[in-house]
Amino acid sequence: MNATRRAYGWATVGVAAFLVYGSLVPFEFHPRPLGRAADDFGNILKAGVVIPSRSDAVANVLLGIPIGFALLGWIAAERGWSRWRMAGVGVLAWPACVTFSAAVEFAQLFTAGRTCAVSDILAQALGACIGIGAWVAIGPAFTANVRTLANRTDLNAAGRISLVYIALVAFLQTLPFDATASPANLYRKLRDDVHFRPFSEYEGRTAAERWQHTGQLAKLAGLFFPLGLLAAHSRGRFQRWKLPRVALAALGLAVALESLQLVIQSRVPSTTDALVGASAIVVGWYAARVHAEGLARPLAVSWFLIWLALMTPITQPPAEAPRRPTPRAFDWLPGLPLTDGHPLWAFEEMLTKLVLFGLLGVLVAAAWLPPRTRRGPRGSVRTAAIIAGIAAVVIAAAIENRQRWFETHTPCMTDVLLGGLGAVMGVVVASWIYRPSPASQRLVC
Repeated sequence: MNATRRAYGWATVGVAAFLVYGSLVPFEFHPRPLGRAADDFGNILKAGVVIPSRSDAVANVLLGIPIGFALLGWIAAERGWSRWRMAGVGVLAWPACVTFSAAVEFAQLFTAGRTCAVSDILAQALGACIGIGAWVAIGPAFTANVRTLANRTDLNAAGRISLVYIALVAFLQTLPFDATASPANLYRKLRDDVHFRPFSEYEGRTAAERWQHTGQLAKLAGLFFPLGLLAAHSRGRFQRWKLPRVALAALGLAVALESLQLVIQSRVPSTTDALVGASAIVVGWYAARVHAEGLARPLAVSWFLIWLALMTPITQPPAEAPRRPTPRAFDWLPGLPLTDGHPLWAFEEMLTKLVLFGLLGVLVAAAWLPPRTRRGPRGSVRTAAIIAGIAAVVIAAAIENRQRWFETHTPCMTDVLLGGLGAVMGVVVASWIYRPSPASQRLVC
């Protein structure tokens, strides 16, 4: 199996896992005799198709499209088959998609709060058929274009990583994927919920609520900041962009990512969020251009203090929060946050923590691994990763220990481990993306 089909294979597994996750969340299983479940499933099939919600039907069709596309790509990519042969193989592969959807729906009979329905199976089957047809029509050309993009000499590691990171931010911005396709709901959301006036969210709130919202904005800024760092290190035309053009592109990207939340029922788009995200991108781009040759120790300390200031409203309670008479017990078992509340919200928090502590790793890399054009290396990537990991674990442990005295956060080992892992990942990614060039050694503004 070549690399392209292997990539499609992993994509198929990932889409299937996502479909299982979305169908069985929140994973509250209850015992049920298998024979009775089979009888109930048969009765549901005999009852025929009932579509209680058109938006749910559309969502299931959209869920089926990528699994059909990826599955046929896994089988047919780079084999040189004609379209008729690919279509024939797709017809043979389609029942596997239908069987998979039916198996997931059957599993919902054992999950509390989930409803098994024939309409979901048929909608996902239709989506898989569309995905298979899309592969027959454009799959080979799409694969060739992606391969060309990956092999472009003017698109370095920072450019490639930036594309993946934009997808990650879009993923986090649309969790927990409770999408609606209803035009009426979209109209009501635009009319009643969207915050068009910047910083209007602070009006009429208590001090504690304002502190919490500040933490959300700081988290958003930390999430968008790496986009500026990546853009500054990207090759090609981005190297020639000046500050006004960067600011305009950052605002457009932030607005586009924020607009995705219009179709997410539990999310509310905000002009404030778009402005904060765009500003963070510009600051990240500016910082990378100013410090193109790495950080001296005084600058490293200064940026570390800025990072701590960013983390304060995210991880610490407001000043007026009541203090417990005795500290809470520390949760030592990793992964416990996934059992509290909605697992997808917990998943978002975990990924965001990786990014936030990844910035600490980037900071260590900038101080420990400066460009060779100016001074010799002071250590290897492994050494920098060890330093960043230890520092992040110590800082995260101190943060979690202080949270034991308040009710606003849950102290746990998961956050400590995520801090160390995020910092190590930050060092590794920073070592990949940095490529000194004359254009990156001067500030363009």
